[in-house]
Amino acid sequence: MTERAFDPASEVLRTERLDLLLLPLEFCEAILAGERERASAVLGYPLGEWPFGDEIRLSFPGYVERLRVDPLVAVWQGRAVVVRETGEIAGGINLKGRPARVGPLKGRVEIGYGLEPPWRHRGYAREAARALVARAFLDPDTREVTAVIDPSNAASIAVAESVGMHGTGELSSRHTGSYVWVVTRERFKT
Repeated sequence: MTERAFDPASEVLRTERLDLLLLPLEFCEAILAGERERASAVLGYPLGEWPFGDEIRLSFPGYVERLRVDPLVAVWQGRAVVVRETGEIAGGINLKGRPARVGPLKGRVEIGYGLEPPWRHRGYAREAARALVARAFLDPDTREVTAVIDPSNAASIAVAESVGMHGTGELSSRHTGSYVWVVTRERFKT
């Protein structure tokens, strides 16, 4: 039996108004190289301003490194949030790796999300987050999904609450002043 190459188009999460597209290796490499036109061609959509700044610097090198080792890791990384009606990318949403396999965080997956200003306050982040949390819980190893949120970010807190998350009071060890929010498999309702 021959092994098929992973096709990033094979898992598009579709919501009522959005398509959440996996980011293939070629797209991530083009973004890191500053080749936005090539990245847009790979994804099949105009990029607008997304991705930019810290997201590229902090996330994309790791995406590339992991995708080169295992293309299937794409489902546990970044996705473009495409507004189906306009065909435009509103921003990005991601799982920050597979569920932890051992230790006190076993079964935990972190989610992150961000939309460009013109696309905010339309319910898109909530819609995208709900779809990605549901996707994370399709994996039997996922016990809980978390988000790390600055307490002054009311919009991000509202998105977290919309998928059933609650604040744990646990300070993030990586993001100064931010707290961990969580929803368990049992508490999540699709």
